[in-house]
Order: sequence, then structure tokens, then C-alpha cells
Amino acid sequence: MEGDGYQCNKHETLEDLLEFYKKAASNYDKDVKEHRGYIGHETSVEVFVRTLKQYNFSGDEMILDVGAGTGLVGEELSKRNFTNIDALDASEELLGEAKKKGIYKKHFVDVLGPEKHLNFQDNYYDAAIAVGVFTLNHVKAEGAMDEMARVVRPSGFVCFSIREDVLFEEKYGYQEKMNQLCKQQVWKLVSQTKEQYHSKNDFLKCFLYIYQVLETLESDADF
Repeated sequence: MEGDGYQCNKHETLEDLLEFYKKAASNYDKDVKEHRGYIGHETSVEVFVRTLKQYNFSGDEMILDVGAGTGLVGEELSKRNFTNIDALDASEELLGEAKKKGIYKKHFVDVLGPEKHLNFQDNYYDAAIAVGVFTLNHVKAEGAMDEMARVVRPSGFVCFSIREDVLFEEKYGYQEKMNQLCKQQVWKLVSQTKEQYHSKNDFLKCFLYIYQVLETLESDADF
């Protein structure tokens, strides 16, 4: 496990993780592709866009790239003529690299998690996507999935990957939160697939979920 020697999943505090990304930002794209054979951004966006087109999305809709990092997902969306995209990430340095690519309309530095509220209005986006966010030692479900659902309009879509080795780990709460939001009729499952995530190392697959928002969560934040 983690036999490739790359360190992005080995930091147990947010501070340590952000310090890692601060140092790694300038070489991030090369590192994840060479060290890990990372292709999750490609496979996930392919499924996501196919679903959006099935629901008659034209490409002009507003999409939030959650955990955008250096913009790998944004690049794939852009290639498929979805260009009205905003980027959100906890790392200012990673977003700095994304800005250089000229993919996103706006860039936001913020943190997902329990009792965290993103500084966006309810129903603001038509869709949100998070690839490589719900993974080992990164973002837990509580607060994060709720906020993604809140900022997406009813009938819009929330898409995210979950690496196969952490899906059922209780401390991350992924399965429980997805089920909870279904029971609360916040969203309904549109598709669940297993996609190629890395082309090498021990973790070759991820689960990809796409939910359609039924109603948005109320926020305590003032805008």
C-alpha cells in the first residue's frame, strides 16, 4: 500500500496536508501522474459529462470543482466544452497553479468538513464535482457532502469519487452520509460505477457517485 512513495495521503492533520501541498504544488501534476499513474480526473469527468448530456446540459451551466487542486478536472471539463467552472480548494498554492491554466472563472480558498459552511448561496451552481477529495486523510463526509448538495440547485447534480480502500471506513462516514441524504430526500442516486483511478500502484479503482439534488440544505451562513 502506498508503495509508490508519494506522500499526499499520509498526513493526518489539515495543517500537515496543506504544508505538503504548499511544497508540492509546482510539481503536483507531474508527480501524481508519474508516481501514481493518476487518471481519476479523466475517467470521472468522462462519466460525469456523459450524465450531464443525458439530462440536456449544454455546457453553459455553472459547475463548482470541489478540491480543484491544480485544475486537472477543470482541464478535462474544458476539453468537453464545459467552461463555466469555478474552483474551490483548501490549498492556496494548488489554486495558484490552477490559475495559470486559465480554466476557471473564479478561485476560492475554503475548507470542507464538519461545521464548515462554504461562502456560497444555496442553489448557486448547476452541478458540483469532487475527484480525489474523499480519500485517505483528506476530507470526511460530514459537512462536505451536505455543503455540496446545498450549493447545487434542485435537479442539478453532485458527482464525487471515493477511493475503494476507504469507502467503508467508519471514521470517514462516506456510506452513512450518502444514505442519510437519500433518506432525507436531499438527493437521489443517479449512478454508481467503479472507475479506473490509477494506472499503477495498489489502488487501481475508485467508486464514482452521481446524485441529483432534490432539495437543498438550509444554511446558517449570512450572505
